[in-house]
Amino acid sequence: MKTYNKPALTIDQQIELLERRGLSIPDKVRTKKHLSNVSYYRMSAYMLPFRVLDSNGIHQDQFVIGTSWDDIYNLYKFDRELRLLVFDAIERIEIALRAQIIYQLSHKYGSHWQDDPSIFKGPQYNRRTGKTYNVFQDIQHHIMEQFTANKKATFIEHYLNTYDNPPTPPSWMSVELLYFSELSKICQNLSNRSDRTDIAKAFGVKDDVIFCSWLHTINYVRNICAHHARLWNIVLDIIPTKYTNKDPDKIWLTSSEVQTVQSSKIYYTLCIILFFLQTVNPKTNFKMHFKELLAKYPNVNVGNMGFPSGWENHPLWK
Repeated sequence: MKTYNKPALTIDQQIELLERRGLSIPDKVRTKKHLSNVSYYRMSAYMLPFRVLDSNGIHQDQFVIGTSWDDIYNLYKFDRELRLLVFDAIERIEIALRAQIIYQLSHKYGSHWQDDPSIFKGPQYNRRTGKTYNVFQDIQHHIMEQFTANKKATFIEHYLNTYDNPPTPPSWMSVELLYFSELSKICQNLSNRSDRTDIAKAFGVKDDVIFCSWLHTINYVRNICAHHARLWNIVLDIIPTKYTNKDPDKIWLTSSEVQTVQSSKIYYTLCIILFFLQTVNPKTNFKMHFKELLAKYPNVNVGNMGFPSGWENHPLWK
């Protein structure tokens, strides 16, 4: 271990450093503008694929001969546009998930099912974090927090001016206040497996465990998009479970493809998004927009995203 003592560099010094490391920067004024708006540190993640590898596969400071600033900046722009595309698709999944949760549980347990602790699992101990999690308390806390902060919202104001019991609105209002993470946790923590399975089946997934795993990953990817973090070649911290589909009406990967797919790479999660979109938005243009994005940035190596050879001809992507 050692003490960090690297000084902060001016943008001109950053450009000089990149040139010493072999990067071609033909338009320094333009590059200086880019680095004024996007930090050097953020851009460094997009420099990595263009740096020389030593015999042990370790990235060196020097750039591969012929690499220009445009190569790096175009990769950054590709990732930004990819996040926007993925975030839009996840929004559709989130809205549909919320609709199914509200619809199914309100018909089974009444308008205020979110206030009934008996339909949820009890407190769960997480060995990884060493903390105990109670989904019912978490949902109640979030609803009350949002309810208090948004009292001027039309639907909340109407409820408060019209009803005095129960103190919070019915699920079709209250659950609209929940984030994707809470929706995912609701599905994972419903005490009756039939409740979890029924929601999963609404999206064409016949295994509730797989379904909950997928929601967990999609929420993780959603947060990456929302916080503008690198997405294109990420190795996922929350890896979706592999699934062999048995529904002939759903297009999915074959059993052999499921076995060989890199589930920790973004390709498999994009396939999961496409699986969901078959239900929530059958006429989606996601595939078309993704292929247009690759055509716009033809130098992007989709292999780093986990895409297999010939992916573009797969029924899921055609």
